[in-house]
Amino acid sequence: MGPVDLALNRRILIVDDNEAIHDDFRKILGQSRQDDSLAEDETALFGAPDAPAAPSDGYALDSAFQGQDALAAVQRAVDAGRPYALAFVDVRMPPGWDGVETIPHLWRADPALHIVICSAYSDHSWDELIAKLGLSDRLLILKKPFDAVEVRQIAVALTEKWILARQAKLKVEEVESIVETRTRDLENARVELASARDAAEAANSAKSIFLANMSHEIRTPLTAILGYVENLIHWDLAEDERHSVALTILRNGEHLLTVLNDILDVSKIEAGQLETERVECSPALVAREVADLMRVRAEQRGLELAHEISDGLPERVASDPTRLRQILANLVGNAIKFTHEGSVRLIVRFEPAEPGAGVLSFEVADTGIGMTPEQVARVFQPFQQADSTTTREFGGTGLGLYISRRLAQLLGGDVSVVETRPGCGTRLRATVAVQIPSPSTGAPAPATDQPPAAAPEGSDDSKPPRLAGRVLLVEDGADNQRLIEAILCRAGAEVALAHNGKVGLQRAMEAWKSGSPFDVILMDMQMPIMDGYEATRALRAAGYPLPVIALTAHAMRGDSQKCIDAGCDDYTPKPIRRGELIRKIHAHMRAATSVCNACAEALEGRQGPKPWKGGRAVG
Repeated sequence: MGPVDLALNRRILIVDDNEAIHDDFRKILGQSRQDDSLAEDETALFGAPDAPAAPSDGYALDSAFQGQDALAAVQRAVDAGRPYALAFVDVRMPPGWDGVETIPHLWRADPALHIVICSAYSDHSWDELIAKLGLSDRLLILKKPFDAVEVRQIAVALTEKWILARQAKLKVEEVESIVETRTRDLENARVELASARDAAEAANSAKSIFLANMSHEIRTPLTAILGYVENLIHWDLAEDERHSVALTILRNGEHLLTVLNDILDVSKIEAGQLETERVECSPALVAREVADLMRVRAEQRGLELAHEISDGLPERVASDPTRLRQILANLVGNAIKFTHEGSVRLIVRFEPAEPGAGVLSFEVADTGIGMTPEQVARVFQPFQQADSTTTREFGGTGLGLYISRRLAQLLGGDVSVVETRPGCGTRLRATVAVQIPSPSTGAPAPATDQPPAAAPEGSDDSKPPRLAGRVLLVEDGADNQRLIEAILCRAGAEVALAHNGKVGLQRAMEAWKSGSPFDVILMDMQMPIMDGYEATRALRAAGYPLPVIALTAHAMRGDSQKCIDAGCDDYTPKPIRRGELIRKIHAHMRAATSVCNACAEALEGRQGPKPWKGGRAVG
């Protein structure tokens, strides 16, 4: 038989050694022996029903004739999930346990069972029964001979009491479960909040340390720049001293630009916007360029810097040479910074993975201060160095290794600490996945072996070409106007100025319509009244065909494309590099010559202005 509906439990166990007593209870409570026999026959023929058939008054009666039998019946009922609500137990039941001895066993099997002792008080007085069984709201005494109405009232009251107690217990368990769940949720929330608080405090601490480091990294070169500029203004310096001062200012300005670029790289990495390319390059040449770039710094510290190329290194691979140089420059620069004496070695290896592909491995080994395991755990986190003492002694932003690792991961590799020990140096390894260009198919993109974008400190790019043409500089910053005008004039250009986009638009259109257009427009993109984007779009909408080069301090992903989309032909970020700017203007001046005839024809009315698309006049 299946579990009983505990919300309507009317199961009663009769425990008496006298069969006639069982018949009396069945007559009083509405169930006869015939009912039992019929139920047994139905079970034999059709199997056990899902739920017991309810008697006329709703009671289901079972019989036990000895105490041991009663215990077994109660235990079976509990195990089957069909407990009894009530048991009528006779006191005398020879030859086994008597009722008083049986009741404690029944309660141990089912503590919720209500029990009525059937007694004539001839064997045990009330006080004796209470002394042996204890006072309980689940115990009643029914005096023999008992009245049928009294039995019926007891059965109704105690089974209903059992049902209510069961419902109350279930409700309490439900409430306790809800409380437990909410307590657990609150505890989890407390742990999460504590973890978030700790993370916020750690982040705040890291932010404070970072800001302090940034302040130091920015103020230190600014102090040198401002101080030496004041020397140039107020002191009468010899030519060699002026040159030395200028190189110092340039070197510190380059350092400030490096700090800014590191911060921008981290911002791009965190936003998932740092892009890489895959072009053909020489890994040996990249390693040699970085070694040459860093050798002066190593020699200034009295260190030997060597680079080794292992056998089997491919002459050409497909990767991102600019990011490779950035990774190696960071690793080698760190090694030099943290090494007081001895050497720094850069070792390049290649590990074939499959035909046409493999892994480039760059190991940087130094004889420097080394690190503890705790320090190793921190060095690849942004804005972190080995510890605050390291930051105070050696300076730096704490971004180099973080950027290097993320760049290596973008290139299919990683950066890891191979070996280190305090006072005994460090060995780092950077890996990147590369492809080997097939002679038949070529490289994935045009080959490039350009030198590093950043020239060595204190130097300028190779001598730029001379300019012969007119340039309109649209720039709202007075200092930048004077600087760029001076650079272009010294390069041979004739320069006109406009202090915002609206004025620049007017001057450009007037010059074009008069037949003496500017060869190139340098357009700052962020200005008051009318910015460079709006001014350039207005020029192209009017059919203006000549080159516009964007000047902007924005250097995030998409900024260059935004300028091109507005109609610019090219883009150069601030701070400007003199040689790069002059070469760009020179190239676009040459391109401008080819459209001047078309410009003249349009003005004469022989053909209309050419529409603009993608940085070119469409014919």
